[in-house]
Amino acid sequence: MTTVGIAVGMAIFLMLTLAVPVRTYIAQRNEFNQLQESNAQLRRETQQYKDKLAQQSDPAYIEAQARQRLQYVPKGEKPIVIINPTRQQQEAEQAAERQRKATPWYENLMDAVSTPPETRG
Repeated sequence: MTTVGIAVGMAIFLMLTLAVPVRTYIAQRNEFNQLQESNAQLRRETQQYKDKLAQQSDPAYIEAQARQRLQYVPKGEKPIVIINPTRQQQEAEQAAERQRKATPWYENLMDAVSTPPETRG
């Protein structure tokens, strides 16, 4: 029994002695994996920024952005701007038209004469 007790005691001693280093190893391993994932993400972002920089150095891209954002028109081209009303604007115009058609003509005439154009819907 004494040898069994000594063996159990040694096993407990070894487990207690190795518990802290094993826990530290596992924590450091997890931190290492997280740092590797973070580095991979940073590499992807760096590549995206390099691609964007290369794209913005391209004269065709610069011209396309100037046309789109600034409505740049080179010499010799004629600009045409089409402004589409939003759904709310279309519905407001249709409601105003229905209201105008529902009122008698003389009230519409009086409204046109008495109301300044900037204040009308």
